[in-house]
Amino acid sequence: MKLSTLAAAAALTTLLSISGFAEDKKFELKKKPYPLAVCVVSDEKLGSMGDAHVFTEGKQEIQLCCKSCEKDFTKNKAEHLKKIEAAWAKVKRNPFTTCIASDEALDPEEAVGIVHEGREFVFCCKGCVSDFKKDTAKFVKKFDEAVAKKKS
Repeated sequence: MKLSTLAAAAALTTLLSISGFAEDKKFELKKKPYPLAVCVVSDEKLGSMGDAHVFTEGKQEIQLCCKSCEKDFTKNKAEHLKKIEAAWAKVKRNPFTTCIASDEALDPEEAVGIVHEGREFVFCCKGCVSDFKKDTAKFVKKFDEAVAKKKS
């Protein structure tokens, strides 16, 4: 009886992976990019007070409008992290298994992620992020086309 149960489970697993119902293996960044365009503490637009203050909490990148917000972030860390996690629920995840700019393989040690207009973009290196910033519309279009193709 035990052998037939194992065989049935193996057959089901094979069927699910062949039919496309098995979850795709996603590339995981070493550090999740910050998903908001505003400071999670003050709600000020990032960049409105100069360069954002950037640090990492666990595997999550945090961007604050200024260094002085870090003290308030630390006081209510759980609340702020919960807001960031809620923001992630609204982000369209990266549909690519390679760098969107260069089509190079993604190395977890070198890969860089950003969130732009509710979309997660993953690049093989910081140089490709620069390419993205030069022609953002081109990459947004490529992203949206890939998402639409995946849905159909």
